[in-house]
Amino acid sequence: MRRAIAFFALIPLVLAGCGDRSLILTVDVLSFLDPADVSGPYGPIPGGLPLTTVDLASQEANLLPGIQDVTEVSSAKLDVGVSFDNQTGSADAHFQIFITSADSADVFSGTPIADIPVTLTPSNVTNVATEISSTELAQALVQDKAKIGVRATFDTTPSGVTPVQGTETITLLRATVITKKKL
Repeated sequence: MRRAIAFFALIPLVLAGCGDRSLILTVDVLSFLDPADVSGPYGPIPGGLPLTTVDLASQEANLLPGIQDVTEVSSAKLDVGVSFDNQTGSADAHFQIFITSADSADVFSGTPIADIPVTLTPSNVTNVATEISSTELAQALVQDKAKIGVRATFDTTPSGVTPVQGTETITLLRATVITKKKL
């Protein structure tokens, strides 16, 4: 009984912190991707090539309808985690995340929300974790629908003639969008 009284006594303190009329949306972007797109092989990519692009995922997602009509975006961030289990060859790679509104022609036609450099070496697991702030992300995630694309680009010139091959696994794609009520 005392726990219940203490809990109800804390409610006004918690609610007092919500006075700025902010709406915080946390979107598990990873959950919108097909499981087969979350982890998969890359390569073999021949060594000595300056640029090879591998599209890892492309998906359309239904989001919360009507939110852009009643809110203004204050900020947005994307937490990203990815692991590269590189087996052979060396490469300078870029892991890219694209998130656009669903009315865009091609999810990969614009600038990526995240462009994360990765150095891959033979028989080595490289884990990358970062946080990106983006107004483009915020605008895309308050639409009714969004397109999500994941791409990796490889520069295998450091590898010489040895092909680059391994497995990538996306471990985290979580967006946080803070909006305020339109006045």
